Amino acid sequence: MRAVRAVVASAALALLVGCGSTSPPAEAPRLLTRAEADARNVVPFTRGVRLDKAGRIVDVTFDAPAVVDPQMSWLKLGLRLHGAEQKPVSQATENLRQGVLQARIVLQRLDGSGAKIIPLSRPSSGGRSMQVLPEGGYVERLSPGGVDSYPLEQAGLKSKDVFYLVLQIADAGLIDAGRYRVTLDLLEDRPDLEDVQPEFIAAYYSLGK
Repeated sequence: MRAVRAVVASAALALLVGCGSTSPPAEAPRLLTRAEADARNVVPFTRGVRLDKAGRIVDVTFDAPAVVDPQMSWLKLGLRLHGAEQKPVSQATENLRQGVLQARIVLQRLDGSGAKIIPLSRPSSGGRSMQVLPEGGYVERLSPGGVDSYPLEQAGLKSKDVFYLVLQIADAGLIDAGRYRVTLDLLEDRPDLEDVQPEFIAAYYSLGK
């Protein structure tokens, strides 16, 4: 009987010790400043851009890290709008989506013997299939898009206190780990977009979602 009591007491003590040693939940990484985010050169990354003047607005050489789950290496390139309140962000995003944005986007892989152009695609007008971008990477419209939140939060590129929406420019598909370069050129002045200040974003999307 004493042995049984001793076992029960030991189990209760172990339970109490275990409860007392529970670690507090880990805090989310600090949100990077614009300058800190602009210095990041590994997926996921963002760059502050303006859309009102024609010319090259993105030119980034970056690394795509090895991904344990191959379903998480679907790379999307787009524009991200954000703000403290949902309504103005949603309205600005919808205005961009409905309008025409003449642009040229090119993704190159820099590993190996020389630069290699990576084919890009985008959703068809109906959104039910993907179509390859024409030679030169020309696009005229943006599509609704989404990327995985957790890697952005861990990189300090997303806060739970901010509302975000993403518009997709192009889809790079399942890419291998390596070094890449992405450029984005606007082909016309858009003074009507002077007050719109989005970010260019390169981030992964899980195929399982």
